[in-house]
This record gives sequence, C-alpha cells and structure tokens, in this order.
Amino acid sequence: MLKTKDTNQLKFEAFKTPFEIKMNRNNRWVRLSEILPWEELIGIYVKSMSDFGRPALDSRIAIGAMIIKTKLGLSDEETVEQISENMYMQFFLGLEAYQEEPLFDASLLVHIRERMGKKMLDQMNSVVVVKAVTEQERRKNKKKKTIDDTKGSGTKEEQKPEENSTEAKDEVTHKGGYILDATVADQYIKYPTDVELLNDSRQKSEGIIDTLYSISTLEKKPRTYRRKARKEFLLFAKKKKKTIKEVHKAIGKQLRYLGRNLNTIANLLDSDTEALSSLEKQEYKDYLVIQEIYRQQNQMYGEKKNRCEDRIVSIHQPHVRPIVRGKQGKTVEFGSKVLAGITDDGYTLLPKMDWNAYNEGSYVIDSVEHYKKTLGYYPEVVIGDQIFITRANRKALEDLGIRLSGKSLGRKSEDKQKEENKRMLMEQKQRVRIEGKFGQGKNGYQLNKIRMRKPGTSQSMISMIFFVMNIIRYAKDVLFWPFLQIGKMLAIFRIKYASDRIEYRAA
Repeated sequence: MLKTKDTNQLKFEAFKTPFEIKMNRNNRWVRLSEILPWEELIGIYVKSMSDFGRPALDSRIAIGAMIIKTKLGLSDEETVEQISENMYMQFFLGLEAYQEEPLFDASLLVHIRERMGKKMLDQMNSVVVVKAVTEQERRKNKKKKTIDDTKGSGTKEEQKPEENSTEAKDEVTHKGGYILDATVADQYIKYPTDVELLNDSRQKSEGIIDTLYSISTLEKKPRTYRRKARKEFLLFAKKKKKTIKEVHKAIGKQLRYLGRNLNTIANLLDSDTEALSSLEKQEYKDYLVIQEIYRQQNQMYGEKKNRCEDRIVSIHQPHVRPIVRGKQGKTVEFGSKVLAGITDDGYTLLPKMDWNAYNEGSYVIDSVEHYKKTLGYYPEVVIGDQIFITRANRKALEDLGIRLSGKSLGRKSEDKQKEENKRMLMEQKQRVRIEGKFGQGKNGYQLNKIRMRKPGTSQSMISMIFFVMNIIRYAKDVLFWPFLQIGKMLAIFRIKYASDRIEYRAA
C-alpha cells in the first residue's frame, strides 16, 4: 500500500527540531572554533584598526566570516544569510546566543578584504603553520617515546641522550624539505581577444561622448558611427573560422572607430574645462584605461606584433596580465602568478605573488628566507622542477647549507650515479604534493575563479584560500591524530607480538 504525506504545509510552530534540547558538541564549526589560535589572529587583525571613527565589527566575527565564506565558496550575500541561519556558525564566530538578525551588511566584507591584505594574511598564516608544525613535532616526540617504552627502553640511562637531543633541537638551523612551484590564480574574466577588447573600448567611448554632449552647448551631436561599427564587429564575430588577414582587418577598423571617438572626447574636454568633472568616477577610470588600450593596440597593429609591455586584457581589471604558461589546453592564463612552497608537514607558504609574469627560479633564495622567517630555520633540501635548478641557485643554497634537489655537477662513479638517480627520483616524486595542493585550491576553493575586481582584494582572496587550506589541514591533524595513533600503536604491538612468537619458537 502506497502511503502519502499530507500536501498541506505544516505550521512552523509544529515543526520539531532537536536544537531545543542540545547542540551537537562534535559539529565541525564547534571543533574548529576550539583549536584555532584566536588570540594571535585577532592581535594581528587589530593592528590595522584606528582609534578614531565609529566602532568596527568585532574582530573574531570579521576573521570567522571570511573563513566561512572561503571554506564554503559563498558569495558575500550568501555568507551573511548562512551565518544568520546557522547557530553553529554563530558559535564559531564567538557569539554567546543565537541571533536571527544579520550580524552585518554584506558590503562590509569588501572592506574586510581590503583591510586583510596579503601581508596581514601571511602573518596569520605563519601563526597557524608554526602552531601546527610545533604540535606535530611534539606529537612525534611523544610517539617516539611511546615506541621506545614499548620496546623496553625506559631506563634513566637511556633517557639522558633524549634530553640532550631536546636541548640540541633548540639549536637546529636546517630541518625538513621545502617543495617549490608556481601557478596562476585565474581571474574570472572573459577570454580576451583584441577585436572584442577594442569593441568594448569603443562602446565605452561612445557612452562618454553621450555624457559630455549632454552638458555641452553643441547643437549637433558628434558622429560616432556606432551602428556601422557594431554591424562590422558582429559580422566578424559570427564567423566560425577567422584568417589572420581577417583578424588584422577587423582590428584596424575598430582602431579607427576608437581613435575617432577619443579625438572627439578630447575636443569636447578642450571646449569645456569643467566637463571632466561631469564624468562619473567609473567613466573617468574607463576613459584612462581605453586610452592606454588604444595606444597598445595601435602599436601592435603598426608593428604587426602580438605582445607589448604591461598589456591590458580587461577594461574593468587593467591590472590583469597575460601569463604564458604553456600548459596543455591553456597556453595563456590571466591572473596573479603565485609562487608557493609546501613543508614536510603539508602546510603551504606564499613567498611571492605578482600580477606580472616572472621567472620563479629567480626567487629561490627569497623563498628559503621566507621559510626561515616563518619557522626559525632553513630547510635541508629544496625540491622544484627544472626551472629552479640553475648554477646560481645551487651556489647560493650551498652557501646557506641547503641542498638543491637535482643532478649534481661533475663526473661520478657508477655506484654514486645510481644512488643519486634513485634519490633524485624519490625527491621529484614528492612534487606531486604541491601539484595536489594547487588542484585542491582550484577544484575545491575556486582558486581558478577569483571574482574580486580590485588588485588588492583579489590577492587578499588568494592568500585567504591558502590560509583556509592550512586551517583545514591543521584541523585534520588535531582531530584525527588520536585515531591514527591507535592504529599505529596496534600495528606496533602486532609486530612486537609476532617477533616474540618467532623468538619463542626458535628457542
């Protein structure tokens, strides 16, 4: 017999919830709120606050809201809604009681991103990484002591070397490995072409002409040929296959239309010195950008080249540069180039981030200095792809007592060559870890779809993504460590039990 529920909407008062009884202690936001170093993070955040003006949003709410937004991949508006509806998130933000009203306006997250720039987030990231690495080391030492006790090495004479090693550990200058690689955090923009960029610039210039003409004393509106220009662009855009000659011709047409409009704007501004103030802020910004686009495109058109210095590919985001990567299916990427390094414990640092293309191999020394500034010691070995392995980097790292993974110079015996090849192969396989970290950021945290338009907020969001990934890594280490240790201890006892049985049978 088929049973159906009543289609009438249940009254809200009759809807049963378990929250009237108790909250789940093991909820992910509750557990995460308990392990984060809030005092240190808030101490870094409040340094940017002023003593004057109206009271700012609570620091823990600001930091926690950005963590929630980044972790769940939400928009600013959706972040505020989710916090209003979720009592666990409000507990994570440090509230004492559930509050139905929104805690803040969604537009405030823009100002929080501007305040939490790359420099501040690097400091916060360092706090989490240092705390995580320190606790990891403490747990490893505890595990080692447990294993020694299991094997029966618990006498005072055998504990003295351990104490000496602890004292020597404070003087460690080199420790662990550091894997370096670079990626591009793609901006969420339309793939740019020269013809479309010029067509958009032409349309912006026509809007500026309309604004200036509306306040001018001219009786007749200047010609713009906007209908003809749009018709020619659409005829070109509808073609599935375009030859080089057709592309060059379309660029020339749009350049001439744009150049004519820019001359018209210049004449209107010359005839009325106060006309410039009538433009809105965005219109004035667009006017400056399209002038530079016209100069660059006209230069490349005349020289028949496809590149120029500081090339603009987006009117709304003129700071974005094309970065040639040569990846399969994507030879050129548009966004901020990020040089990242991953430690032995799986935590990521960001030594370098820039909108312009750069050779990541030139920043190896800066990267290891950033590593030392964060953790207090240099890495023992630096692992990277072929672009990092240069004579200059090898010599500079050798002076610092750091080994650069790769083929060493000079002739070697056959045995040493085999040993080196084996070691180099094992180290190069470790590069999968940082490639996986980039994949995690792009597939899980939208590192390849940065939607912020300002250069500062975009890089702030990139830093926040890596910061949140480190937090998630730290939370897993803390929450799942006891379960991992139980399994390892059982394995140790199983091995010890098997060896005792073998010895007993042999006797």
